[in-house]
Amino acid sequence: MSPMKSIRALLVLTILAVAAAVPAVAQTGFSVLCLSAAPEAYVGEIDVPYGEDFDLYVILAGPEVGAPLSWRLDTVDWAVLGSCCGGSPAFLIGSELAGAPLAHQGDPVLGVRTTSDGCVQQDVVTLARLSFTWVYAPTGPFFLGAAALAPASACDGPSQLLDGRTLRVVPTGITPASSSSWGGVKSLYRD
Repeated sequence: MSPMKSIRALLVLTILAVAAAVPAVAQTGFSVLCLSAAPEAYVGEIDVPYGEDFDLYVILAGPEVGAPLSWRLDTVDWAVLGSCCGGSPAFLIGSELAGAPLAHQGDPVLGVRTTSDGCVQQDVVTLARLSFTWVYAPTGPFFLGAAALAPASACDGPSQLLDGRTLRVVPTGITPASSSSWGGVKSLYRD
């Protein structure tokens, strides 16, 4: 790499580091964007009978459980994590994105940009209701989540870095697999 390119690369890295640090200094607490078992507050665990579809909610809330969102939402980019293909026995089958004053572009698995008309400020902003179904019988509890893809834009302040929380899904009505000896497993593959 030429000396000029090295200097440019160092300059770009320095600018990015400073830009990333500025919102963090101005921000006193990290609001959360996460999946919840309830639309109006963060509820981090849900019991679901195996075989029955279930709904979860994408919410934007204050930094502590029960704390209100302290800023007015302009735009936030988010996506669902672990809704397929990541070892989760549950699969996203439907989404109902919140209506006015929120507008959405995109898909919850690939990414959604949610924009607020009029700068919404509520204790909890419910962005979507998501429906899940079972792909296979789970062996026990598992986690799903949603996360911000970038800092959220606030209407009257700096961008907001967002934290996340996991949601624990506890399947009920599943029969544990019977234990088997290694010899029993090998016998299944003998001629």
